[in-house]
Amino acid sequence: MILFYVILLIVIVLLVWRINHPGDLRLNRKYLARFLKDQQGRGPVQLQTSKLPLDRPADAPEDRAYYHIEAEFADASKRSVLAQIVYPLEELQKERERRNRPGNEDPNIMQSMASQLQSTFQVGVPEDPYKDLTMEEKITAAKVAEVNQEVEHLRMLSLYCDIFPRLIAHDEQRLITITEPVGQQRFDDLWQELDEASRRSLLVQLAEELALLHIRGEDLAALLPPGPSLSATSMRESIGAALENGLELAATTIQQAQAAADPICAIANLEKGLRLANASPRGFFVHDGRVRSCLWGGLRRDLSALDLVELICDPALGLTAQQEEDLLTVYLDKLQQDLESEAERITLVQLRRLVIYFQLVLIGHLAVFERSPQAARSKNPLGIKHWPTSSLSQVANKVLVHLQTDEELGDLYDILAPTLQALVK
Repeated sequence: MILFYVILLIVIVLLVWRINHPGDLRLNRKYLARFLKDQQGRGPVQLQTSKLPLDRPADAPEDRAYYHIEAEFADASKRSVLAQIVYPLEELQKERERRNRPGNEDPNIMQSMASQLQSTFQVGVPEDPYKDLTMEEKITAAKVAEVNQEVEHLRMLSLYCDIFPRLIAHDEQRLITITEPVGQQRFDDLWQELDEASRRSLLVQLAEELALLHIRGEDLAALLPPGPSLSATSMRESIGAALENGLELAATTIQQAQAAADPICAIANLEKGLRLANASPRGFFVHDGRVRSCLWGGLRRDLSALDLVELICDPALGLTAQQEEDLLTVYLDKLQQDLESEAERITLVQLRRLVIYFQLVLIGHLAVFERSPQAARSKNPLGIKHWPTSSLSQVANKVLVHLQTDEELGDLYDILAPTLQALVK
């Protein structure tokens, strides 16, 4: 009996240690010694591993994990790195769990039973007993190819700007990628602790880095698959949905607003370029005073300036309309400095219209949320960390300011002003 309690105590201690020291067991000293060495060629003698707090939906499969690793060597030197680990079958496992969950049965029970009986007594070639294994092999092979391509993208991206860390090593067999560190603190978390001067410094730096990425990443953008991207039709439909579902405007008023928003929707005709998977404040980390991203996968071809708009319009930052305008100017100035040709680039007016579009769609989502039962139970609108309860009011006020600045959008201002002013508290 005593032995049983001793074993139980050891198990509990190990579990507590595992919870407080998250990390993949493969990230041990022996493995990392292949990539990390001191001046005498010796591997680390001690490691501290912490899992990065990524922004991901609660029900999304965690098929990727990122770890900040502090390595200490025998000569007292230290080195920090980032390790990305991809779990290729996590999404498949999540889907299997969802199907097996109670309540997910076929609603047509009789039809389901008949189908089962038919398959049971069906004469012919029996089902391949290795079907699941074959599927897993195909999924794994596809994921390996995807990750290898992302690593090649990272090699290029890290040369363009400092947003992405430089590659140190990639283990194709284990799908482990080692890079320079990006930091442990997420940008939106650190933002809450900074003074105004430090906040502006980081945002200016990031706006300029995004400009460099968008200009110098054109060659890579041409290699990316087209995929869904912004179009005049999708913009018009998104604005209509926001006005109907969010602001609950009449159908005739929505049609008038969509027509008045034609100058905004025309932005979709601009040339598409490189766009990040997540350009919100939750998609970046801070290391040694620089804002960086570990999300080099999931790049797509779309209107590049949406990266900047997604960043500065996020309610977690709480920027004013004037602060947003200042950062748009910083971005444009950097674009012009780095231009090697006379190619036409996006203008300040177009950038501001893109901001208006983004914020109108955001208002729609915020307004729907405020009327939902979840609003009373959630600390933050849409359940997004650091979004203040006044987000709807703040965004509505900024849209009014931006609309007033654009003479061509005067009709749109007249249509929306009464409704938006009612939201400003």
